[in-house]
Amino acid sequence: MLAANVRRLRIARHVSLSELARATGMSKATLSGVERGRCNPTVDTLASLAGALRVSFGELLEELPPGEIRIVRASQRSHDPPSGVWRRDLDSLAPPATGELAELALEPRQLDEPAPMAPGSRAHVYVLQGKLVAGPCERVTELGAGDYASFPADVPHVYESGRHPARALVLTQAG
Repeated sequence: MLAANVRRLRIARHVSLSELARATGMSKATLSGVERGRCNPTVDTLASLAGALRVSFGELLEELPPGEIRIVRASQRSHDPPSGVWRRDLDSLAPPATGELAELALEPRQLDEPAPMAPGSRAHVYVLQGKLVAGPCERVTELGAGDYASFPADVPHVYESGRHPARALVLTQAG
């Protein structure tokens, strides 16, 4: 839980690994190990991370409510050997419904913060190109080309590109 929270909070605050390393006095390698769950940080390390990320010590360790955000990575697809075609069935994640389909194109390091929609609304995002940070402001996820995410759109949410342009298809469903 710690690893996922540190990464999520760092991305949500638009802080690079290098910036967090400078703010905490830790090496990037150490921070990378924390974010990957490959090291056991000391209490002092956790306190330093909490201070740099402007959160409570407990927030680094707490579990987020389950079930709101769904992610399907590009690697989670099935292969049909006879035809050589790769497939992923997203219908079970994004059931047919009325909504608005749009292509989102962001320049490098561009941020889009759409207004929250009506209660019960959801966004379904399929990344076509680049890397995209997307989701509710406090629970963003980094997505790559071919990744899919579904999340509540009735709360403040963001779409942000990294160092390179990003393109995605976004289906918004009213609640």
